Amino acid sequence: MRSYDHLKRLDDTRIGLEMIVGASASLFDDRSLKTLAQGVLIQISALLEIETDGILIMRETGGADPLVLAGLGKFEADGENGIDRSGLFATAAAAGRPVRSDGLVCLFVKTGSGAEILVALATEDDLTETQAALVSVFSAKLAIAFDNARLYDELRLANEELEERVARRTQELAGANERLEAQGALLKRVNAFKNEILGTIAHDLKNPIAVILGRSEMMATLTESVEDPLRERFAKQVGHIRASAERMTRIVDMSIADALADALDISVERRPVDLAAIAATTAELSRMLAERKEQQLTIAADGPLAVEGDLDRLAEAIDNLVSNALKYTPLGGEVRVEAARLDGQARVTVSDSGPGLNSQDTARLFGRFQRLSAQPTAGESSTGLGLSIVAKIVELHQGEIVVEEKGPLGGASFSILIPLLEMR
Repeated sequence: MRSYDHLKRLDDTRIGLEMIVGASASLFDDRSLKTLAQGVLIQISALLEIETDGILIMRETGGADPLVLAGLGKFEADGENGIDRSGLFATAAAAGRPVRSDGLVCLFVKTGSGAEILVALATEDDLTETQAALVSVFSAKLAIAFDNARLYDELRLANEELEERVARRTQELAGANERLEAQGALLKRVNAFKNEILGTIAHDLKNPIAVILGRSEMMATLTESVEDPLRERFAKQVGHIRASAERMTRIVDMSIADALADALDISVERRPVDLAAIAATTAELSRMLAERKEQQLTIAADGPLAVEGDLDRLAEAIDNLVSNALKYTPLGGEVRVEAARLDGQARVTVSDSGPGLNSQDTARLFGRFQRLSAQPTAGESSTGLGLSIVAKIVELHQGEIVVEEKGPLGGASFSILIPLLEMR
């Protein structure tokens, strides 16, 4: 009889182990905590070969209130059915094995993540040693299964959140693209309007300049009838007028072309020129303006200074510097234009006796539409574009600009440095 009983216990253990293997596979397939909990109750009932009511309760890490995940029989309909969840957790955890409490057989399992699980079965019989051993083996698998289910739930929630964020971000990007398309259409309209305005400005500027050129030709003819010694003086002034009008015509043409093209596409016509002669001629054109403000304009050109560049562009840069110096120098002040050789470079320096520059002026000196702290001394207008044009022209000639806040005359000093042309 003892041998039979031993063999039967071994046979029951084998059958139970087969059920554990099958139960483990199905438990690992479950992907939801509540679905897994329901399957656990069913598998334990089958494992123990009993049909009984049961409940599975889980308590999260940190001692939060226990949560009922699944129930069988009366527990499925009535939930906790009046059981003391906290008391059962304490009793089962202290026993460390399946234990009977309040008419329930309780199994306590702690998962690797720290969560606590309590399985309570409403059965009147205590578990046999074989059943207890099978339940212990099953418990190890149960803890892993619950951790996997929890991780899957967290992954599912994270994936749902990610999908929601992607959808929201996609919607935001779609809205941003719509706004960009609207702004692009607006920019096209603005650009078309700009081209129209620039065309009008070019036409309106060229007409009066053409008149000035025509009148200068007439005046040149009339000077032939003027008696000496005034004839030479008149001829010189008329020549200045004609040269300034011709240069203004070229500047208008180039400025309009540059405005209609991208700034990076601006080009210069390079050829050998004498920077000293350009500086002297350009500065001389401003002498009448200096005389009207009772200013002393000194020109010292130590030439020739052969460089490779665009005559009109370089003249425009120097003219902007001289005009600025005259504009901000007080009545009776001094402006000096010097052209000389310096360490393999041609240098043109424009200095004045005006108020000079401060640190704020220096920081925004070459920006577009930037006005300096000093004010024109005779009510002249200022667009804030002159120095930015100078900087661009010098850059196109691979040169540099050196600025002194207080130069040799006490005011600002600007020096243009252009590489000298290597003579062969």
